[in-house]
Amino acid sequence: MAQKKTRNLEKSRQEILSVAFMEVFTRGFQGVSVDDIVKKTSLTKGAFYHHFPTKLDLGYALVEEVISPMIIDRWIKPLEDYENPLKGILKQMKKVIGESSAENLKWGCPLNNLVQEMAPLDAGFRKRLQAALNLWIDGMETHLRRAKKSGLLRQNVDPRQVAHFVVMSHEGFYGLLKGLHDPRAFQALYQPLKIYFETIQSPQQKEIA
Repeated sequence: MAQKKTRNLEKSRQEILSVAFMEVFTRGFQGVSVDDIVKKTSLTKGAFYHHFPTKLDLGYALVEEVISPMIIDRWIKPLEDYENPLKGILKQMKKVIGESSAENLKWGCPLNNLVQEMAPLDAGFRKRLQAALNLWIDGMETHLRRAKKSGLLRQNVDPRQVAHFVVMSHEGFYGLLKGLHDPRAFQALYQPLKIYFETIQSPQQKEIA
């Protein structure tokens, strides 16, 4: 009986987070109310507050339980399939950003949106958003260190600096494409990053496709 109750609680929590993520993603954290979210679930407002005593608690959970795992699944785990993670980074960028529709791009990046909107306003958000960014940078650095150890990167390359630069480039890509509403701008952003990657890989490596 206790197990069933636990499963039901987890299911209701995930339902709230799923609905809240899309609402916040498309309308902004401050543009969405608890009532807006509850209306789109099968739950009561009491059930909502059982899981999230305040709206801020919900926002923190979105960063920690939805956005952070999304970062790992979207940007870090796929690199495991590439001997040269630089190729993987470009492939994922093309897949997730370059091949996205204008309709999807207009909403931007969930992480970047919250950084812009909430990091200046709330220390709790700022702390969790920074942790999510660090998770992304740390994961990318791990793969870049692997590449350097294998001789795929030049020995004077600092994997941490490259990881920082790549993550900031991703977020910049999203921000510009969101503002421009022009998917064609992706190539103007993508090609210079590709050229940069070719300058930091070992001279014997082939051109990155």
